[in-house]
Amino acid sequence: MAEPAALVLACGTWPSPEMVHALANQFDHVVALDGALDICQQHGLRADVLLGDMDSIEPERRAAFVENGGTVIVRSQQDAHDLAKALAYLKEMGADACTVLGATGGDPQHEWANMLSCAASSLEITCISTDHIYQFLNPNVPYSIAAEPSVEFSLFALPTATGIHLEGVSFPLEGEQLEMGSRGLHNIAIGTSIRLSFGEGRLMLMKPLTTERMEGKSEA
Repeated sequence: MAEPAALVLACGTWPSPEMVHALANQFDHVVALDGALDICQQHGLRADVLLGDMDSIEPERRAAFVENGGTVIVRSQQDAHDLAKALAYLKEMGADACTVLGATGGDPQHEWANMLSCAASSLEITCISTDHIYQFLNPNVPYSIAAEPSVEFSLFALPTATGIHLEGVSFPLEGEQLEMGSRGLHNIAIGTSIRLSFGEGRLMLMKPLTTERMEGKSEA
C-alpha cells in the first residue's frame, strides 16, 4: 500500500497563512526543503523531515530541529535541486501523491526547474501558489476536479497525452490527443466539476486559487 500523500514545503512564495495552516492540518507527513525550515517555523508549522543539501540552513538550526525530534535527510548531489530530491525521496517511501507549497515565486529559473521536475515525476502532484493551483495528473485515473462555474482553466500535455476525455467544460474532448503547446489554453468550467480522464502520458491542469482548496479526486 502506498504511503499517504505528503506536504512538501519549498522556498518560493506561499499562499495566505490561513490556507497554509488549513493545508498543514490535512497531512501527517511534512517535508521541509533546506532553507524552507525557517519559513515553516515562521508560520508556526512543524516539519517531520528536513531534506536537501543543507546549504541554506545554519548548523545550529539543523541541530535544534533534530533535538526536537525531526529527521534530517542530507542529499548533497548537485545534479538535482531540492524539490527533485524530495519527489524522489517520496517515491522511494512509497508515496503516490504530494502537495507542494513554494514551488513558484522567487527565482524564475528555479521556478521553471520545479515545474519541470513535477512534470517528470510519476507522482500525482498539486502545487499551490499565491493565486493558482497546478495539478500534475496521471493516466488511467478518473478525476472529478472541483471548480466554480465560469472559471477559466488550462490543460497542458507534458509532452503528449492520449485518449483524453474532458467533460463539464465549454470545450470538451472525447478520446482526443494533446501535444505540448497552447491548444488547451483557457477552457471554461460550466458547472461545479471538471471531469477528466486519459489513457497515456501526463497532463497539467492549471486553475485559479479560490477561497476553498480545489483538488482532483478519483471517483469510485
